[in-house]
Amino acid sequence: MDENNISVEEVMKITHKSREFIINAIQQGCFPGSVAIANKRRNVHIPRKAFEDYMNKFSRSPSEQLIIALLNSLNEKSALEKRTHNIAHKL
Repeated sequence: MDENNISVEEVMKITHKSREFIINAIQQGCFPGSVAIANKRRNVHIPRKAFEDYMNKFSRSPSEQLIIALLNSLNEKSALEKRTHNIAHKL
């Protein structure tokens, strides 16, 4: 890799994400970089500056909306498990 690009391996160490996650995120346009597919092999190009900009602007603290959504999801899951448990005991 030249100084203008960052390797997938470096990105994996920094983000603690798998190779597959990073490449898929790039393909979906959620992450800076580009993917070229040749003979079913994906070649990835990640510009270092774009990656650094992305990481510096990325907020690591969850938003209030995210916290509320997670709590609602957990509450729904808990309620479903209780209903399932009650039904199983009635049988």
